[in-house]
Amino acid sequence: MTAAQCFKIYEVLGKHFHNAKDARVVVTEIEQIIETKISDKKDILATKEDIGLLRLDFLKLHIDMEKRFNQLTIWIVGTTIALAGLIIAIT
Repeated sequence: MTAAQCFKIYEVLGKHFHNAKDARVVVTEIEQIIETKISDKKDILATKEDIGLLRLDFLKLHIDMEKRFNQLTIWIVGTTIALAGLIIAIT
C-alpha cells in the first residue's frame, strides 16, 4: 500500500475510533493482510517479463507456422504441376 492510501485509511478509522493508537493498529494490520495476500498471489500473477516471453514464444510459433505453410504450398503447387504434366504425357 502506498503512504497516501495508509494515511487515508488512518483518517477514516480515526473518525470512528476517536483514538489514534487504535486507528494505527488497524491500519498496520490491514497493511499486513494486504502484503500477505499479494505475496501469496505473487507466484500465479504474470509479470511484464512473463508477458514478454509469451509474446516472443507466440512470435516464434507464428513464424514457424508461416514457414510450414509456405513449404506445404510449394509441395501442393509442385505436385499439381507434376500431375498435370503426367496427364498431358499420357494423353
